[in-house]
Amino acid sequence: MLNIAIGEELTFIPTGLKVTVAADNAIEYDGRIYKLSPFVGTFLPENQQNESGAYQGAKYFSYKGKVLADLREEMESKIGAKGE
Repeated sequence: MLNIAIGEELTFIPTGLKVTVAADNAIEYDGRIYKLSPFVGTFLPENQQNESGAYQGAKYFSYKGKVLADLREEMESKIGAKGE
């Protein structure tokens, strides 16, 4: 949805880890493929974890300095504006 190409680099904001876009909804880190939310649950520092263990993955990654959740919001508002 965000038109980020496979092979592009994302940053896991809480730790600064660099990951690679592997598919529309997956990343690659250290030779393994992850969905965003499970990656957050696995690699988020313990002191930042919540009790439920459920995370909205896009809030924890950035692309070229912009948080994925914010990029998605921008994209959705542009699409909505065109439809008005």
